[in-house]
Amino acid sequence: MISETDSRYTSNTTPEQLDLFEQLDRTVGLCVKGGSPLIDGALHLCVTQAGYEKAAAALGLTGENSGPCQAVLGMGLDTVLQQAGYEALVVYGLAGNQMDFVLTKGDLEPLRDVVDSFCILYAAARGAMPPEKARELMAPKTVWFLGELPRTGKKGERFGFATLKREGYEAVRCFLTPESAQRFNKEGYPVTPARVSDLERFVAGTFALIIEPYRNYWLELGSESAKRSGGG
Repeated sequence: MISETDSRYTSNTTPEQLDLFEQLDRTVGLCVKGGSPLIDGALHLCVTQAGYEKAAAALGLTGENSGPCQAVLGMGLDTVLQQAGYEALVVYGLAGNQMDFVLTKGDLEPLRDVVDSFCILYAAARGAMPPEKARELMAPKTVWFLGELPRTGKKGERFGFATLKREGYEAVRCFLTPESAQRFNKEGYPVTPARVSDLERFVAGTFALIIEPYRNYWLELGSESAKRSGGG
């Protein structure tokens, strides 16, 4: 296996420049050659038909078991980050055919936990993972919520949460990154990190939690407890 220092790939952009988080659920085409998406040590991903045609010509995608495989961007990132043998992600079509973007596994590494959380939420939202399993896997993850927890535990200390009204209860709004939280923070609340299990335990019987409520892969936790208590 080629080490990171010996990688044949060099990044020519950053995850922030490509705004990858905002595109995690974007449908893309993964290049497959001979039945495998691992081609020359990288995952080759296309966001347009023209991008795929360019990649197909460059990579020689012809013959049986070669062609595009439809997926979402976050799943592609997870493949690079989690599986051995992948040194980089190569993206075709984001800038027309002017240039291709390369991100090494090392430069994608800071996204590992966020991408893993996305994959859990995405699988649960599509019924590919039971809600109970998603709750278990998300428990140790860090999310960012709008509001703040008590800091000293002294009587009279103020704290609070920005919530979303649901049918018969309310849910604390949580996000996978502080940037995502700020995107939906028109009120200017503090953005506070917390472990999912700790936050769920703190608000149990009062509020549910809803993670990434404004995206199509949102996940809600603790709603039955909030409903029973008349939370909100």
